[in-house]
Amino acid sequence: MSETLIVQKYGGSSLSSSRHVRLVAEKIASRARSDNRIIVTVSAMGSTTDRLVKLAHEVTPHPSRRELDMLLTVGERISMALLSMALNSIGCRAISFTGSQSGIVTSVGHTRALIEEIRAGRIEDALAGGHVVIVAGFQGVSRAKEITTLGRGGSDTTAVALAARFGAARCEIYSDVAGVFTADPRIVENARRIPRMSYEEMLELAVLGAKVLHYRAADLARRFTVPLHLLSTFTDGGGTVVGEGTDMEHESITSITSQKNVALVRVVSDRSGSALSDFLRRAIDREVRLASYQRSSDAGRSRLALVVEQDDLPSLREILEEIAAPGVSAGIEEDLSSVSVVGCGLSCGARALARIEQVLDAEGIPVHYVATSSLSITCLVPASFGDKAVSVLHSALIDSEKVRPGSV
Repeated sequence: MSETLIVQKYGGSSLSSSRHVRLVAEKIASRARSDNRIIVTVSAMGSTTDRLVKLAHEVTPHPSRRELDMLLTVGERISMALLSMALNSIGCRAISFTGSQSGIVTSVGHTRALIEEIRAGRIEDALAGGHVVIVAGFQGVSRAKEITTLGRGGSDTTAVALAARFGAARCEIYSDVAGVFTADPRIVENARRIPRMSYEEMLELAVLGAKVLHYRAADLARRFTVPLHLLSTFTDGGGTVVGEGTDMEHESITSITSQKNVALVRVVSDRSGSALSDFLRRAIDREVRLASYQRSSDAGRSRLALVVEQDDLPSLREILEEIAAPGVSAGIEEDLSSVSVVGCGLSCGARALARIEQVLDAEGIPVHYVATSSLSITCLVPASFGDKAVSVLHSALIDSEKVRPGSV
C-alpha cells in the first residue's frame, strides 16, 4: 500500500458551479502541499448528465447506446478540465485524463460497462512528475476501442477501482452529505451520523437504496479491502469510515434506508418451472436489475416474485407478452417504496422482523412483501407511506434502543 497516495472523488453537487470548482481546487491543493500524491475522480457538474440524456431523447426517442455513451462522457470531461485549470491557476500542478487516457479498460456493453483492468502508465508518469491527476469518472474504453460508460454511480466505481489498482492509503468520497446516517436526514430530522461501519453493511445499504455510495463501488471496496472515507465537501467533520467489521455475533441495527419507485412483479406457472426460468433469463439479458428475487413451488405450481425499479417495467411487460401461454399468469404492483432495516445479526432476526411488522401495523402501514438477508429486512409499502415507515421504524428501532458502540 502506498502510504502517501490518496484517491478522492467529487460528485456532481461538489462541482455544480465555477465557485464550487475553485473551492474543491483549494481543498485538493491543501492536501497536495502535505506531501500527498493525489488522484482525483470527478463526476459531471450538477445535473449535466440528466440534461444530456434529456437532449438525446429530444432528438430521438430511442438513441443508440453507443452514441449515448459518446454524448454522456462529455459531462465528466468538462469537470476534469475545469478542475485542472483551477488547480494550475493556484500553483498546484495538475493534469486531466479521460477514462481511455487513464487506461480504464472495460467490457463492451454500452451504458453499463464493467471495468476489466486499468493500464495506468500515464497516471503513474504524471504522479512521478509531481502532478495531481484528475480522472474523468464514469467512463472507459473497451478492447474494441469503443468509448463506454459505467452507468449511474460510475464515478464512485472509478475512484474505488483506481484506489485498488494503486494500493492507495484510502479512497475519499466527497459529496453534499457528511457520511452515512442512521436514516436519511431529510426524512428523519434526528438521524445520527455513523462514524464507522463494515464493508458488508455499506454494501447492503447501497444495494437497498442509500445514495451516499454506489453498490458497485461498495462491492469493489469490500473485495479489494480499500479503506473508504465518506465525507462532505462543504462541511468539516469526521464523516463515515468504511472498513473491515469487528462486530461479534449479536443483533444490532445500523440504519434504515428506503428506495422509491419500485414495483413488485409476481409470475405463476401451472406448468413446469421452465417458463419462469425463461422469464428470468430474458430479464437478465435485457439488464433488468433485480433488487430482490424469490422463487417457490408447491402442488405443481411455480411462483416467482421480483422487486424491480419501475423504469424496468416496460421491458418486463414485453417479456411477459413474449412468454404468454396457458397456465402462466402475472401480476404487477406499482408505486411502491422499499423500506429496509440494515444491521448485523439479522439472518435469524425473527424478533426484529416481528418488531418491524408490529410497528408498521400499529401505524396502519400496509406491507405488500417482505424479503430478508443476513444483513437486512426489507418491506415493500405503498409509496405514499414510504417516508412515514422510515420515520416510525427509526424511532422504534434506533432512537429507543441503546446506542450501538461507535455509532454516534
